[in-house]
Amino acid sequence: MKKITALFLSLLMVFGIFASTASAAATEKKEKSPIIFIAGSSIEICDAEGNEISTGFDVITDDDEGDMTTDKIIETAMNILKPFLLEGLPFNKWDNYGKALYEELAPIWDETQLDGDGNAKYGTGVSKAEIEKWDKKAQTQNTGADGTFNINDYKFRYDWRLSPYDHVDRLHKYIQDIIKTTKCSQVCLVGRCLGGSVITAYLEKYGDQGLVKKVFYDEVMSNGSSIVNDCFSGKIAFSDKHSQSYLLQAEYFGRDGQGIDLEGISEFTLELVEAVLDYATQAGILNMVFGGVENLYERLYEAFIPAMLRATGIGTWANYWCSVYEEDFDQALDLVFGKEGTETRKENAGLVKKIQYIREHIVKAAPDLYKKFADEYGVEIGVLAGYGLTNAPIMEHFDETSDCVVGFVDASFGGTAAGLFDTLSDEYIAEKEAQGLGEYISPDRKIDASTCLFPETTWIIKNKHHDYGSSYVYLAEYFTQYTNVTVNSNSRDIGRFLVFDSSDKREFVNMTEENMADGSWITEVQQKPTFRSVFASFVEMMKLIWKALSDFFNGLFNS
Repeated sequence: MKKITALFLSLLMVFGIFASTASAAATEKKEKSPIIFIAGSSIEICDAEGNEISTGFDVITDDDEGDMTTDKIIETAMNILKPFLLEGLPFNKWDNYGKALYEELAPIWDETQLDGDGNAKYGTGVSKAEIEKWDKKAQTQNTGADGTFNINDYKFRYDWRLSPYDHVDRLHKYIQDIIKTTKCSQVCLVGRCLGGSVITAYLEKYGDQGLVKKVFYDEVMSNGSSIVNDCFSGKIAFSDKHSQSYLLQAEYFGRDGQGIDLEGISEFTLELVEAVLDYATQAGILNMVFGGVENLYERLYEAFIPAMLRATGIGTWANYWCSVYEEDFDQALDLVFGKEGTETRKENAGLVKKIQYIREHIVKAAPDLYKKFADEYGVEIGVLAGYGLTNAPIMEHFDETSDCVVGFVDASFGGTAAGLFDTLSDEYIAEKEAQGLGEYISPDRKIDASTCLFPETTWIIKNKHHDYGSSYVYLAEYFTQYTNVTVNSNSRDIGRFLVFDSSDKREFVNMTEENMADGSWITEVQQKPTFRSVFASFVEMMKLIWKALSDFFNGLFNS
């Protein structure tokens, strides 16, 4: 009898294993759907001859053409400082300061700005050779013989400064060419950062044609970004703790060339800067300094912000306006381009019209727009959102947890998050657990995924920098190329909550209670200073200063 029972149990176990494997195979299958990857501002912008131009602040140090010599920099600075010192500070009159700021800086970034109609100047944009290369691939390349496609098979190149609606017709043709080439009925779209806006604009116009099967939004800015929003609306603020954590975070990522590049800065210099900042933070000195800076900013921001944003071109980049929140849109538009009837507003009437179209069709329409994509057009939507990093510490939203560029709430399509240094309250978690939603609370008690628009297909990675790693490639390819992939149902053991891990080939591991610790940029910040911690930070700072002085004088005498 025991032998019969053992045999029966063995057969049952074998059958169970087989059935389980067969079930997994039945629910998850390969799909032959080409992927079109749409990146963000990493796409190079070139002049009419195909030479790359700078769209960042490094243009000041770019002396290839001799247009920013040391003498020119000094002259520019003096022309800006005159109205600042002679009119602004003593008489609180800033109009001439703003005018000088714009007139002196605008020529430096002239090529990067869009004109008053929202078009690129001087034939700048993505090089024709780059666009032709990918257009040719769309018409000749036929991959996917193994049943799946690669994220690098097809890339849509576009000028990310322009309105996303300026690209949707060309993207539509690109999709049609790929469908014709691959003989597939639909494609999958993967949007990263600013690329998400292009996808949203495309689906808003062409989604009803059924050419898109799946979309993967990776840390996109199309649902808003507090960095853009707060800059454009003038909501600048300063925080001592977040400044300290931002520096620590920059050091961590700067070693790998991500975020702020710290290459060339010695370990000792960084250590000294961190010690000074730590003491200034804990002793309250930094907050006093910030208080003075904020008082000055309140006096001059209406001249400073529009001049800087329009001169550098940033405020003219229509795609960035997808990131401005609806509640701040009017304020931002009036600040950057002036109110209705002003000369600046008239000069930029065409651009403002494009920006207002973005507001009506993307900013105000979400999240209903995404639900329409899913429910009416049948588009399956996957999302990747990061958190655990601090935003730039000069924003009103400095305390939100983010991937250092996009806040978690925006990137996750409506998830709930505690502040950078906080956790969700016990009462909040208890209420969620009573509702049967406990599984949506992250192990570190910082995130509630139940409020995400697509909670079952939203993956959340902690401590991953916006610009760091290829995690999105792995997840995007997997989600788009296999059926029935969710956070709770997939054959690769990829959970809802993940932790960035550069030693892992996928660059993430599942979050557990053992590996959920905050990054050093948070844990090294003293949140509740005591006399002992202030004194200890002072001693550490003085030790490093003494070492710096000793090294200096030793080197001086020895030489």
